[in-house]
Amino acid sequence: MAHESYVTFDQVKTRLDEIVDAVGSEEMPLDEALSLYEEAVGLGLRASELLEEDIEARNELDDVQDGGAEAEAATSAEGAVSDAGAPETATA
Repeated sequence: MAHESYVTFDQVKTRLDEIVDAVGSEEMPLDEALSLYEEAVGLGLRASELLEEDIEARNELDDVQDGGAEAEAATSAEGAVSDAGAPETATA
């Protein structure tokens, strides 16, 4: 299975746990253990990619949310300036 086919961190972790269990067997031939080790290295890289993608997505979401908050604050500040600059009307 190609490492890119693992689309979640949990899928990668599950496969890594399976590899750890398999390699822990004393009956496993060395060449098979080496093959699983190489797969585990690739899965580690895939896990790193997934975590980086998650961090980038969260940063983008934070930027969007911060941008909305900044626009709202600017609108509120403009409204306060407009209200302060408006002439007072006399009421009788």
